[in-house]
Amino acid sequence: MAQIVFIATAFSALGLPLIAMVALMLAKLTTGTAARRAERRFLSILIVMTLVTSHTVMMQNAAWLIHTTTLSLMVVGSLWIPGQKSLNESEDPFFAG
Repeated sequence: MAQIVFIATAFSALGLPLIAMVALMLAKLTTGTAARRAERRFLSILIVMTLVTSHTVMMQNAAWLIHTTTLSLMVVGSLWIPGQKSLNESEDPFFAG
């Protein structure tokens, strides 16, 4: 039972931030219709990371600094890193005219 707790703690402290950073990079580097899916995944992972970070801070867990840093990198990175075009505006009928 102690191994399961250790694995869950290690995944929470290291796995979730890695998944979050990969989602950020995929959201910024993909193009076309895949970019919209990547942005949706990024938004859902951002929401999950926000909830996990708030839980970690409230419970005074040892990984609070890692989670807070990851959350701040996700927010700042989404604004600072230039993204690719998700759709060509001239081909999309919504943006026509």
